[in-house]
Order: sequence, then structure tokens, then C-alpha cells
Amino acid sequence: MFLGLWAAARFVHAILEQEPTWRPYFTTGLALGLAASVNVVCAVGVAFAMTPRLLIGAARREIPRASIGWVTFGGLVGLVFYVYVFLVAGRQDVLVWGAPDDWAAIKHYFTGADFGYKTVASWSQWLMQLWELLAWSTRNGLLAIWIAGLAGFVLYARRRGLGRFFFNATLLFFAAFIARNGVFATDVLDYAGYLAIPTWVAASGAGLFVAYLGARNPWGAAAAVSAALILILVAPPGPHQRTRHLDSFTEDIASEALLAAPTDTIVIVEHDHWIAPMLYLQEQRGMRPDVVLVAYGLSASEWYWDHLYRRHPELGLIELRAPGGRAARVRRLLRANPSRPVQVERVALADRLGLPTCPSEWLLDVRTRCKESEGEPAIARASSAALAEIGRGSPGTDGLIALVTLQRGHDLYSQGLPRTAIATLLSGVSRIEGLQDVDFAEIPRRIAPSRQPDPSYAPPVALGHPAQNLHYASVIAHSTGARKLAHYFAGLSDAVGPVEPKFATLPVSPDNL
Repeated sequence: MFLGLWAAARFVHAILEQEPTWRPYFTTGLALGLAASVNVVCAVGVAFAMTPRLLIGAARREIPRASIGWVTFGGLVGLVFYVYVFLVAGRQDVLVWGAPDDWAAIKHYFTGADFGYKTVASWSQWLMQLWELLAWSTRNGLLAIWIAGLAGFVLYARRRGLGRFFFNATLLFFAAFIARNGVFATDVLDYAGYLAIPTWVAASGAGLFVAYLGARNPWGAAAAVSAALILILVAPPGPHQRTRHLDSFTEDIASEALLAAPTDTIVIVEHDHWIAPMLYLQEQRGMRPDVVLVAYGLSASEWYWDHLYRRHPELGLIELRAPGGRAARVRRLLRANPSRPVQVERVALADRLGLPTCPSEWLLDVRTRCKESEGEPAIARASSAALAEIGRGSPGTDGLIALVTLQRGHDLYSQGLPRTAIATLLSGVSRIEGLQDVDFAEIPRRIAPSRQPDPSYAPPVALGHPAQNLHYASVIAHSTGARKLAHYFAGLSDAVGPVEPKFATLPVSPDNL
């Protein structure tokens, strides 16, 4: 974001001053190239919005025609950091994504083929998601900033600058890019990052709008500044609520799960919040090198298996090119190493692999004697403690905690432990007055294990939401005959989602909700 905005700032200054030298245009291209070395989409969005003005300026001789060449040359210089890919592609002591050490792998890597499937299926879906994005920006105040910024640009537009087109083009580009995602939810944190460029441009336009008001009526400017300050203070998380510095949730659960695994365990995980921290802790911190960490999603790629066998040459070899895809590959690995304990992330993943599971503190056990434990697992206690400490001040983590406890609650219910399942679900819900005093006596401790469908809840969210946990607690209570408790959980679920309470500053209680 910073590099993209730097490129635009250097370019507009060169246009306004009609710079005759090559330096500002080279710097503009260099900034774009550096931005692309971090995130290609951000660089392309800025370049897309700047290019018409560059071509028009060169055609009108407002700037040197050679400026096009200097911008291009600077961009190529900024892209030189991609040489790093080729320098490390052949390393075998670390995990190199995609192992791009031949032409086919290089093409696969640089075309982003790993992400190509994540696109919308139709134009109607794209338009619907664009509308959802507009509604989301209205709720969180972004739309107000964009409108104020556009108003400032309309009032103070200069013919020789980048003009209103730059703001409009970046906003449309990034909004269109976000809406093209096949898996879409407005709480994806990346969306705020992509929209940061047009939002910061709009912030400068909002300053112009305040200046316009102040030139006509000082009280109008004071009111506009006050409104902006109030927006900053009330937009969640507020300055006094931020807890990012306290947030180590994914590191904590990943390290505890690794440390708790039996010696020489094969650990099979699927979701990013397990895979990424576990890979880092094991390969960079040296934690539990005896554990064979199988990232289920990456098991479709041969380069990942090459890396796995380099780290664990003692593993029994398997045939990779055989029918059955990822699940069959992982099953062949388990058959080739029958003496190793196995732990798996979720019941749903274990079902795909044909593995029976039993409860454990962090992951689920396979091939080990199940302990007769009906208590709340350690992952639920850790989730509850983390949620109490960070609250909603570390955006995204409260949703992740809700997701982790929702998935474990589903697994415990599938394993025949409904009471423990509900307690685990509620450990991912922020404190609601009276909820901790609920009597679970109506819920049986044990029922017959059964295959339960994954919880479903609308509207979808990127990670999790406490309304989902409360809704699923209602489902479990209803299925076990606790109708009154089910109704209570359902009411709370309706109250906290899908629409957030307007006045988050009120004490959270069933009455206020």
C-alpha cells in the first residue's frame, strides 16, 4: 500500500511541476516494481489507474515522452527482487513453496495457478458479491470516507493532476478484484488491505472537503473534523480496545499441540491456522523434529512429499502416482508406517481417511487407547482464556477462536459427548451475562457416537462467529431433548448474529441484546 501510494505521489508531483528530468518517472516505476515484489495486485491496481494520465501527458508533451520508458525501466528494476525465487528454488533444507526449479513449476508459480480456482462461477455472483461489499462498506464507515473524499476531489480537482479518475479507478479495480473471489465473506481481513489504497486517497480528498467547508464557515469545518474523530473512535476496535500486542493464539495452540503429540507421531492437519504456525515452529524453531507434519492440502503436490521425505528419510516409501488423490496418498503413508501414532485435526478429515478417532486435549487421537475423559479439552480452555484476554481488539482472532471451538464442539458431538461439546462451543463466545450460569444437567454426558453433518449457518463468514456456536449449541440441545435450553441458545444466536448489535458499548446481556 505504501509503495503504491508513493508511486502515485511521485508521479503527480512530476506532472504538476512538469519535471523535465528522468528521475521522478524512474522513481515512480521503481516504487511500482517494489510494490509488485510484495503484492502484485496492489501494484497493478495503481498502475491501472495511473497509465491513462501517463499516456495523455506524454502525448500532450506535458511531460517528456521518454517518461514512459523511464517508468517501465524503473518498474523492471523494482522487480529484480523476484530473482530471489530462482536463488532459493533449489534449496532442500527449507520448504520452498512449489519448488519452482524447472520450466513447468516456474510457470505454475508465476501465473498464480495455485489460486486460479478461487474465482466466481458467474457474472451474477460477481455482481451480488459487489453489492455485499457495498453494504459492508456502508456499515463500517468506509463508504462515508469515500464519499467525502470524492466530494473534495470534485471541489478541488486540478486539470493537470491525477484527478478524480485515479480515486475512482483504484476503488473500482480493488472492489472488482475482491468480488471475484469464489469463496467470499465480507469479514476477510485481506479485503481491508486491498481497499486501503483508495481509502487513503479518499482520506486526502476528505481533507480537501474539510478545507472547502472551513473556507466558507469555520463551524462547518469543525463539525466535519469532529465527525471524522468520532468515526475513528467508534470504529471497532477502538483505540482503547486494541489487543494485537497480546495476541499469540495460533502460536500457542500450535506449540501445545506439537508438544503434546506422542513420540514420532504423524500429525495430519488441514486448515491454515494449524499448518502455518506448526510449519514455522517445527522448521524454524526446531520444535519436535520427530513429528511428521502432514499438511493435507499440500499432499496433492509432489514437491511437498519430496520435502517431507527429506525431513524424515526413515519414513516408509509410498507410490505417489496412483489413483485416489490426496486421501489415498495419506492412507498409503499410514499403511507404510503402521507403528507410528497418528493424530488428526478434525473428525471430518479423519472420515475422509477412514480413520476412527477419539477425543484428546489438542488434536484427535487415532490408533491410541481412548481415555475415558468427559472434561472440557485443553483447546477449549485455552480458547476461552485467549478470548477473555484479547476480546475483539485483535481483528480476526475472535472469529478464529469461534471457528476452532465450533469445529471441536462438532467433533465432540460426533464422538458422543454432547455436554462437553456444548461447553466447548460456549468457550468461543464472548462473555454474555448469565450464560456462564446455565445448567447443563438436561444434556446427557454420553450418547452413541454418530456421523454428524458439518454445522451450517447463514450468512457465511470467513472464519467463525459466536452466533454459529450458539446456534449449534441449540441444535445439540434440541437433539438431546433439552428443548428449553435449545430455545435459550437459539435466542442468543439470533441476538448476536447475523447483524451485530448497534450499541456495542452497552453491557452485553440477553436483555440488551
